[in-house]
Amino acid sequence: MYGPVRVTHAFLPLLRASEHPRVVMVSSAGGAFSVVTDPGQPVSKLHELAYSSSKAALNMITVRYAQALPDIKFNLATPGEVANRKFAATDMNHHTGELTVTEGTDSIVRLATLGPDGPTGIFVDRLGPVAW
Repeated sequence: MYGPVRVTHAFLPLLRASEHPRVVMVSSAGGAFSVVTDPGQPVSKLHELAYSSSKAALNMITVRYAQALPDIKFNLATPGEVANRKFAATDMNHHTGELTVTEGTDSIVRLATLGPDGPTGIFVDRLGPVAW
């Protein structure tokens, strides 16, 4: 978890100088308790520790940044569709996902281009909010 914290701290001066500062952390449905405890979700059957734990920690860190620095919008996106149990095809999953990389970035781009009144401290996929 040091990477996201170090990068965020390194960029804080630039973010504070920005007119509409945004930070979008790329998380995973595997970091949401609501998903990993749902037996219908494919990720619930992956019994690994590091990936899901690191994504859950990233989710918490991002929410804490959103609370501590309200002038900067900190949000999380997962490049998939949790409700439809779909994920983006990437090298990490040997291109087995049903969504294209472009579809997977929809949620990320949406959060990066939020208007000034947009939310902070939320977790979304390309279809909308993801339950924690």
